[in-house]
Amino acid sequence: MIRKKQIEKPFEWDPPAPSTVYIKIKNIPYETFKTRLNQGLVTTDIDQIRYRLERHIYCCGVCSKYINGYCIITNRRAEPGWICKSFVPKEEFIYLDARSARGGSEGFRYLSETGLERDRTEDKGEAGGTETGGEEGIYEEGVALYRQGRLRLALKAFDRVLEENPLDFPALYHRGNSLLKLKRYEEALETFEKASEIKSENAGLWTNMGFALKKLERFRDSLEAFEKSISLNPVQKNAWEGKDSVLSLVNLCEEKLSEYEKTLGKNPGDPDALFETGKLWLRLGEQEKAMQAFKKALEVKPENAEAWQLRGKILFKAGSEKEAFHAFEKATRLKPDNPEAWYEKGKVFLKLGNLRAAENAFKIAADLWESKGFKTKAENALESIRRMDPGKA
Repeated sequence: MIRKKQIEKPFEWDPPAPSTVYIKIKNIPYETFKTRLNQGLVTTDIDQIRYRLERHIYCCGVCSKYINGYCIITNRRAEPGWICKSFVPKEEFIYLDARSARGGSEGFRYLSETGLERDRTEDKGEAGGTETGGEEGIYEEGVALYRQGRLRLALKAFDRVLEENPLDFPALYHRGNSLLKLKRYEEALETFEKASEIKSENAGLWTNMGFALKKLERFRDSLEAFEKSISLNPVQKNAWEGKDSVLSLVNLCEEKLSEYEKTLGKNPGDPDALFETGKLWLRLGEQEKAMQAFKKALEVKPENAEAWQLRGKILFKAGSEKEAFHAFEKATRLKPDNPEAWYEKGKVFLKLGNLRAAENAFKIAADLWESKGFKTKAENALESIRRMDPGKA
């Protein structure tokens, strides 16, 4: 019976290897591919291609050789759900990030990357036609680099555009997305906030802001951003999924908070319960309640380095740089191998204008992250030095 059904409804699924698709997309010789593979430069791309093939996202329907129901390679009719060894995706499907969340990484599942070309045309009119052909060319180069995954080069291109026109919304939008993918979440959020001052009614911007806030564990703020995005454009699968994801985290935080409050009802001076309560309040956007919880926890257990660090972050955000510095100083003395505390300390030094001390703190943070295997965070710390002085690091 099974064989008969297969004959009645023929289906052809003969996909190429992920490496073959990669080579065709990049238009490179096999030897170049082998070199990149040995250097670990293509792992992410290959994983994405494999994911798309396994889930039939890549198929005849999105193949550049499939036109009007016919395969121009085999010169015969083909169903859109088929695939053969000659598959090459259409350009608009090459850079699609189709991976779902795995483990602690979301694979930028909620990231919005559409509609910028239309927005850019509108911005030209608003700017009074002041953009130059050179600036436009740099922007397009940045977009191309972004799509290729060459994010640091893309970032430099968008920065050059913004030097000439700080109010260029699409450049800010793409800059924020580049920073997100580089895991520089705080900078990404700052960039999106600047963009929102120019065009607050862009739904995709609020989706991406929600994503950045989620990565920074500011769950309630993230939820509000996703809700803002949905109010602007209700037909957004990524924004709805982002909202559902964050809502579950908010509910979890509230449940844990209730448990710790019961513990504190029995023992108001429990330093560990106070500390965990402070972290939960912080994730729920309750800065003042978090500050009070950390203060009480440190009164009982002043050797808690992480509590000093988190207290310092709240103070720094509130504009109390000197108090924040004192908190980070305590954190680094109690736990000298804490890279987060050193990095935050560097930011305070930078704000206070002590560039040499800031550079030293960033370097210590980078070395500690590197030793712990967090290469991206280490690179981000070094990038903070480069932004202070391009000749450094």
